[in-house]
Amino acid sequence: MRLISADILKLKRRRGMVALVAALTFASVALYFIVGGAGGFDSAMGILALLASLGGAIFGATAGGADIESGVFRDLAATGRSRSALFFSRVPAAWALTLGILAVAIIGSAVAAAALPGDPLNAGDMTVGAVQVLASGALTAAVCVGLAALTGSRGPVMGVVLAFQLGAAPLLAQLDILGDARWGIPAVAITRIGGADGLVDALALPAAIAIVLAWAAAGLGAGLWRTRTQEI
Repeated sequence: MRLISADILKLKRRRGMVALVAALTFASVALYFIVGGAGGFDSAMGILALLASLGGAIFGATAGGADIESGVFRDLAATGRSRSALFFSRVPAAWALTLGILAVAIIGSAVAAAALPGDPLNAGDMTVGAVQVLASGALTAAVCVGLAALTGSRGPVMGVVLAFQLGAAPLLAQLDILGDARWGIPAVAITRIGGADGLVDALALPAAIAIVLAWAAAGLGAGLWRTRTQEI
């Protein structure tokens, strides 16, 4: 717990980064409802699921790679601390900030949607939408922690992951030639968790959850391997 607390503090000290992610997330949701909020809470959750990738990438890559870039990891490992513990403490730290900001945005979206005329919100829809958003943020943060630890840098990881999540993944999901292989795209699996209609109808919910967990395990496994084997 001390390691986790220390890693959370390291992220919080980057006040500019935290403020930027929070401002972009909250401002995007606020703007959506200010211009009318067409689609209500469900559409807001779709927007937040995309924004979750942004926060997850920034916080995850920073948590996973900042110590390596600055040379601090060498000093931490030299103290005899378990390298596995040093690595895994970064994951809940990245989750704490990513999911904390998203949770506030979800609550704000629910309040705003309830204030607008239209169909009343129900607990089931709210739960499904919130789970989709939190799953998107948690997966991206975990994968970026692992990739940043693997590569030893933050910037390239943020760029590649965001380009894939926000650019390539939506395009790949529309390619019929890929067939059922599209189900392996993380964004598609997360959309299924969110209960969306269309392409993901045939993907079973347990399979979607398994795909998300497999991506997280692959990213974290690669990062853990590098953390335990790299020379200091």
